[in-house]
Amino acid sequence: MNQKGGVGKTTTTANLGAALAEQGARVLFIDLDPQAHLTLHMGVDPETLERSVYDMLTDPAVSAVDVAQQVGERMSILPAETNLAGVESELASLAAEGRAQGVLREKTAALLAQGFDYVMIDCPPSLGLLTVNALALATEVFVPMQAHYLALQGLSKLLQTVGLVQQGVNPSLRVTGIVLCMHEAQTILAGEVLADLAGFLEAARPMEVPWRDAVVLQPPIRRNIKLAECPSFGQTIFTYAPQCPGAHDYRQLAQSVAGMGARGA
Repeated sequence: MNQKGGVGKTTTTANLGAALAEQGARVLFIDLDPQAHLTLHMGVDPETLERSVYDMLTDPAVSAVDVAQQVGERMSILPAETNLAGVESELASLAAEGRAQGVLREKTAALLAQGFDYVMIDCPPSLGLLTVNALALATEVFVPMQAHYLALQGLSKLLQTVGLVQQGVNPSLRVTGIVLCMHEAQTILAGEVLADLAGFLEAARPMEVPWRDAVVLQPPIRRNIKLAECPSFGQTIFTYAPQCPGAHDYRQLAQSVAGMGARGA
């Protein structure tokens, strides 16, 4: 998650998940962004959907099992379409009962019981009800970001939201780490921002906050045009350009995540 757009959330959700599947894991993708970019990235046309995450969240008769689609070996997705943007008004009655934050968790329980190793949730670029539903279901948060000063400024607000959800809805929630995307390690700016980020994370170690154990995940994802091209073909980087630097970086990142025992978020 990251409330800032264009930082690599969808790219990381799709390609980190696909890398984990390539390494033998069974992965479920959940597209919670009304732009449906993850759905398109995984080769599903939102215009052709009979049911989507929107129907799952708003129709009591539709479950996650009804919505899930297979999108590759060991990979399934709960796809989105643009009408997901109206879901908050649709859930207004549940909000009055205090249940709106947990709808995703309730509706996916039967599907998750089928034994996925990782559930990768692509959040919208906002801190609204869809993101809160993702945090209520998740065990871990990954924050994709670029090494820019404005990205650092938004990080504290994002982490505050995670802390509020942990306190009120999901006590097991924690921030696993930062994924650096479109990274240009040779720039002075990147080095300065990384130093500030390391200091921020280190200062949280003695605090009782869900990001106290967060780290900058390795390796950073280098800027690579192939990562920008592959969504337009409805493919992950491992189908589109499996030997490019972007594919190498996400394979290495998946090994780091699996080595940490992370369960995905």
